[in-house]
Amino acid sequence: MTRDSIMNRPSRAGAAPRKVAAWLTLFGIVLLALNLRAAITGLAPLLPDVRSDLKLSGAMAGFLTSLPLLCFGLLSPLAALLGRRVGVERALLLAMLGIVVGSLVRTVAGAGWMVAGTAVIGGAITVGNVLLPSVVKQDFPERQGVVTGLTAAAMTGGAAIAAVVAQPLADAGLGWRGALLGLGAFAAVAAAVWLPQARHRHPAPGLRLGGAVLRSPVTWQLAVFMAMQSMTFYAMLAWLPTLLRDNGVSAAGSGWALGLFNLLGIATASVVPALAARRRDQRGLALVVCAAWAVGLAGLLLAVPLYPLWSALTGLAQGGGIALTLTLIVVRARTPDSARELSGTVQSVGYVLASAGPVAVGVLRDASGGWELPLAALGVAVAVMALAGVGAGRDRQV
Repeated sequence: MTRDSIMNRPSRAGAAPRKVAAWLTLFGIVLLALNLRAAITGLAPLLPDVRSDLKLSGAMAGFLTSLPLLCFGLLSPLAALLGRRVGVERALLLAMLGIVVGSLVRTVAGAGWMVAGTAVIGGAITVGNVLLPSVVKQDFPERQGVVTGLTAAAMTGGAAIAAVVAQPLADAGLGWRGALLGLGAFAAVAAAVWLPQARHRHPAPGLRLGGAVLRSPVTWQLAVFMAMQSMTFYAMLAWLPTLLRDNGVSAAGSGWALGLFNLLGIATASVVPALAARRRDQRGLALVVCAAWAVGLAGLLLAVPLYPLWSALTGLAQGGGIALTLTLIVVRARTPDSARELSGTVQSVGYVLASAGPVAVGVLRDASGGWELPLAALGVAVAVMALAGVGAGRDRQV
């Protein structure tokens, strides 16, 4: 019996405890989702201080943001395997504990420990990315849309909160190490709430990559669209606070701008799927998303004092971009099996390609001494995204 059916049963003896258990499961799912981006976004406002303390180059600083993306792309099959071996519930508990351990490791003195801790966090978040949808489908089959919306909002909200509070925590006397530990403590709370679920053991479904979908041009158009979208998003995530601080914006103001960038993605992530699903052709939506990205990047290049506007515009663009990608994966697939294979292939390829973004921006910033060249490079990525979106948005199926 699913928790969803329990939540909707008439009241009778024994039903109340099961209903409470269902709500606790839902609360645990939301807490898990809150932690699936926070440890990544919380580092960005602190990156100037981390670079100064650890003597990191721009390339290495960018790599700290790219490393989780590599984990997303390369470790997804292993995350699915873990879910099959120990069960989805226990694997998600291990994911939260992994974020806690990674947060501890990256506060040890030395750049190597920072990289190692970030890799642990990236692997842990990959497990959450892959397996959390299985819990939603398994426990709330009749309310998948509602619960999925809650998890998406929680994921984005957690990213926004981490971006806003990281610098104030550091300024309050904790330093960047204490701030990162504080953000990791949220995962410990999620682990404690999720612990009762570990007595269940539901194996995860298998994750298939490739197959016939590799022969379809739609697959590669979607992969490029996702790669350019994610590349631009994570480059902004890593470097927006540094860009703003280099242009005279306070550390607190830079953190708020990053929080706005993340938070406003909730709005478009909620609206775009409904708009896209009503259309047979999504090329227009893809071009609108790319235009918003282009205008926001141009604004950061030409009119930095208006950074709240550009942070808001690019935030709307990134939420719409990732939502459109996930919607296209669904509507372009003919069957549930092809949807699963298409999703695995597109996300694996997309995240691996996207991992070059933060590193490239750091290298270009160090080489040029300014932000003109990095922003121009992101503009090229947006142009490529627009071309891929025109192909992926046409009414065809895999």
